Amino acid sequence: MGLFGKKKDDSTPGTAIGGKPPSSGPATPAGTEPEPEKAMRFFEHAKTAHQTGAYEYAMQNWLRGMRFDPGSMSALEGFFQSATQHSEQAGGKISKETARIFDGKTPVEKYLLAVLAWSIKLKDASLAVKATEQAAGIDLAEPAFWLGEKALVLSRAEAKPRKDNFTRLLEAFAKVGAYDKAAEAGDAALRIDPSDGDLSGRVRNMSAQSTMAKGGFDQSGQAGGFRANVRDLDKQRQLEDADRIVKTEETVDRLIADSEEQYAKNPGDLATVSAYVKRLRERGRPEDEENAFRLLTKAFEETKQFRFRQEMGDIRLRRASRALRKHKESAESSPDNAELVEKARQAAAQFLKMEVEELKLRVESYPTDLGLKFELGKKYFESGQYEEAIALFQEAQSDPKLKGHVLGMLAECFLKIEWLDEAIQTYRRAIEVHGEMGSPALLLELRYGLVIALQQKASKERDAEAAAEGFRLASTIAIQQISFKDVRGRREQLKALVTELGTKP
Repeated sequence: MGLFGKKKDDSTPGTAIGGKPPSSGPATPAGTEPEPEKAMRFFEHAKTAHQTGAYEYAMQNWLRGMRFDPGSMSALEGFFQSATQHSEQAGGKISKETARIFDGKTPVEKYLLAVLAWSIKLKDASLAVKATEQAAGIDLAEPAFWLGEKALVLSRAEAKPRKDNFTRLLEAFAKVGAYDKAAEAGDAALRIDPSDGDLSGRVRNMSAQSTMAKGGFDQSGQAGGFRANVRDLDKQRQLEDADRIVKTEETVDRLIADSEEQYAKNPGDLATVSAYVKRLRERGRPEDEENAFRLLTKAFEETKQFRFRQEMGDIRLRRASRALRKHKESAESSPDNAELVEKARQAAAQFLKMEVEELKLRVESYPTDLGLKFELGKKYFESGQYEEAIALFQEAQSDPKLKGHVLGMLAECFLKIEWLDEAIQTYRRAIEVHGEMGSPALLLELRYGLVIALQQKASKERDAEAAAEGFRLASTIAIQQISFKDVRGRREQLKALVTELGTKP
């Protein structure tokens, strides 16, 4: 679902607003300068991760990139698109690794933490307001306006709208010179509490400021800076509809009709094709997907641009995923029906095969993208193609951001093909690397994997040292979390093996 509408051009972040002189770059806290080159590397990883369905990893990379370029509008919008998809997949839950990206010690990190907090609960008006305040507090003008507009929508949609939300938005909008929106927020607060004389005066001041600051949102250097005088009301309605967080069915239908009309006028314009496809996929009816697939096929055949082929693959996978879910539900509702269980198994195998084929095409088209190679490696692992997975993991481990995860999967592959020495060595490396990253849950999994590898080596090769080390490590895990998987039983097995081999633990 596309939550946040059309992306703006990110080539000129920090556009002049509200009568302020134009900025030469994105606004950043005093004493710091944006580093877009560093940011772009993270943004590219984020785009790739999003395209492959690794939405939380995409979120992490958007955030890490915005640390270097906090005024990037394309990154902010991309982050929320990834967050929306992740929310649909994981119900709003995030890993400890994502939660610990920032410590919140700098103004930029406080802003990004507020953005992350809202992305976990997208319908929470107060969190949206806080993100707006944090953006305004470090003079991120366009992000503050963009976030604030959505915070206004959410604040109005609450069952019991809160005055405090609107007054906080008034101050945030005023801080970045968006006086028209400040007045709008103030009016909403006054409707809740008409007796507030001080607020009434503040709203009148914002209205006066807005009247004096005439000009357009996208006209850098002109007074006003946020809103153009709207002459084309239909166009303005389309933009507002596209940018609305919560779209009604009627709104979505209208957006599709508008996109269809634009496509009919200019079918050769690739941006128009992409916008039309996006709207069709957003509504997601079977006929919409058929239409989108047809448009993408035509665009790919005419341009040979792989992005269109990639979207075709996404639609195929979405259809197959729905069919798989139905098979699984049928099998789960009738677990004694062997035919239904077998159909579910076959559907799962077919879906995994489709995922592998799609990712192979993407790796071929983007051969330097290590994130894609990691994703394909995981699918090879799931399908039991361990040697193919090993080759990809060995390439992907050169990406520092992936290394801890990749080494764990690589070790597990070696364990599956019973290369025990290689598995043990790789588990040790993974533990060393991931220990620095501070993810207790993954660290526990890696240590448990090492226990299994050591136990197998001790049993097959009658290796007393491996048995003793495995027993000590299993005991450590049991002390930390005795209910973790079958570690209790493995500890007893290793203890018996140590005794049998005549060594001391």
